[in-house]
Parts: sequence; C-alpha cells; structure tokens
Amino acid sequence: MKKINLLLITTIMVFYFGCDNNPALFTDCNGFENGLSIEDNCGICDEDPTNNCIQDCNGNWGGSDGIPNNGDEAFIDECGTCGGNGKLDCNNNCIFPNVYGNYFDTGINSGLPLSMFVDCFGVCQGMAVVDECNICNGPGEVYLCGCSGIEEGKCDCQGNINGCDGVCNSGIVEDCSGLCGGNLVFDKCGECNGSGPETNLDCSGNCIVAFDDCGICGGDGTTCNENNFDSCNMPNNNIYMIDGAVYYNMDFGIKGFQFNIDGDTASNANGGDAAVAGFIVSAGGSTILGFSFTGAAIPAGCGILTQLELDGNNATGLSNLIFDDGSTQPDILYYQP
Repeated sequence: MKKINLLLITTIMVFYFGCDNNPALFTDCNGFENGLSIEDNCGICDEDPTNNCIQDCNGNWGGSDGIPNNGDEAFIDECGTCGGNGKLDCNNNCIFPNVYGNYFDTGINSGLPLSMFVDCFGVCQGMAVVDECNICNGPGEVYLCGCSGIEEGKCDCQGNINGCDGVCNSGIVEDCSGLCGGNLVFDKCGECNGSGPETNLDCSGNCIVAFDDCGICGGDGTTCNENNFDSCNMPNNNIYMIDGAVYYNMDFGIKGFQFNIDGDTASNANGGDAAVAGFIVSAGGSTILGFSFTGAAIPAGCGILTQLELDGNNATGLSNLIFDDGSTQPDILYYQP
C-alpha cells in the first residue's frame, strides 16, 4: 500500500487600510482632535454657539474693541441712527436727552403740556428721571457707599457712609456746592441752589401751559393791543407797527419773515402769533428776523405778529419787508392809515 503525504498550506491575508479609508481627523480651535470648539468673529473659542459675537450697526464685530456684550456695541436707536440715543416722543417725533439724561419734548413739540413728556425709560407721560448716580429711576446718590468711584474714606468696610466730617454715620454731608454741612440743594432743573423753572415754563424754557391771545405763555390777554387797533381791517398782505406791536393781515401761511425798523432799534422781540407758532424771533439792532427750526408756519389771518422792545421813541415805520410762504416771497406793504 502506497503512503500519501499531505502538505497543509496556510495562507495569511493582511488587509491594509490607507488614509483614504480612515475617518477624517481635525483639530479644533482649542487644539483637541475632533473637538467641538469653534472660534467666532471676535476670536473667542468655545463650544457654545449661543454666545457668538454679532456685528453691530457700524460693522464692528462685538463692538469697537471686539469684546462682545461689554456695552460698547452700537445699535440703531428709535430714531433710526446707528449709535444714537434718540427716542420717540408721544407723537412719534424724535427727541434727545438733556444734560441730565432725561427726555423731554422740545423743538417740534415746544409748548406742549407736561403730559407729553417722555421719561428716561422712554415711557410717554412716565415719571422716571435720572438720579445723581446717572441711574434711571434710581434712589439717589446713596448706594451703600454711594455711586461708583466714591472717594477713599467716605465709607467703612460695612458699607456705612462716613460724613464729610470723617465720622461714620454722623449724618453730616456735603451740599450740592461741596460744602460740608451746607444746606444748598439741587433744584428741579439740576442746578445747585437754583430757583427751578420759571413760571409756566419747563427747565428747557418751553411753555407748559397755554399761550394767551398776545402770544404770552400763561398770560391773561391784557398785555397786547392796548391801542385797540384791529389788524383785520387792514388790506391783505399788510403790516403795521404801533408802540412796538407789529400787526399783520396775510392771506398765506408765514414760514419766515425779516424787516427793518425805520428810525429806531430793538433790544428784544417776544410774544405774538410768532411765539404761539414756536418761531425764533431775534432783534439785532434795526433788523428783525423770525423763523422756525421745525418748519412751522403762522397760519394765514390777522393779529399781532410780535412785540418789539424798542430802544427809543423814534420809530417811524417798517421797511425792507421780506415774508416767505414756503415757496415764494409775496409782496408785502406797510399799512398807511
């Protein structure tokens, strides 16, 4: 019998996976392989996509210094200005804060009552004002140790306020002029030892009550037309002056005016329908100029245009009469009784 020898051959197969078969490897902005951190446009690297900086209205990512949410980002205000601080008043007109940070109607709404004011929160008819620490509706200058930046030694470590005499809780403080133990205070307009707004006016000089027929804020109607002159009896487009009172009768709305005083000069001009319309009337020697910053017009009709404070008793009339109706300069005559 023949013996058969069997040869067992074992084959070993080696599989090689090259780079084309491996999963992709990458390093995130924190140096971690396949990490999830992403760097935003302000150079901040983290895994939180909700805190990524945004581009403000000036085109700066994260504000002027590139650090997001630190308060220097420029946004469009209510008036549509990038980086502005305007707000809309009760009639949707653009207004701006005064030096104390409070918003009041001025300009277009000059002469409106207090009910048209907008407080520092931008609330129509609101009552919130900016306090001494520049906080809207804040409690005042005392926040434990006062406003930020209080002088060293003014407070103890418990936050108790030292008086200006250096004694803790002495109750002796500086008045608005800086005098220790003084009694001067800020008035309603923010002026130290001031007398507050004038009667019938706000702190900006705007009339907060009604004008009388003479154009006097809060007047009783007895300060004009003492001569009993009826300007409505004049021909159309005529003016006339008696004792500084300038009378008019116009068949168009007056957008501006200018004229000269013959034989005299004036130191001031006020009242009349020009004041009611919110006009600025200036007296420069013998020249009188009236106009409105807001484009307002004195309606067509008759009455007292303005009251001049003449420097003497030598005025003989008015000349160089220039009146504007918004598009033309109609011919105006000086009335000859």
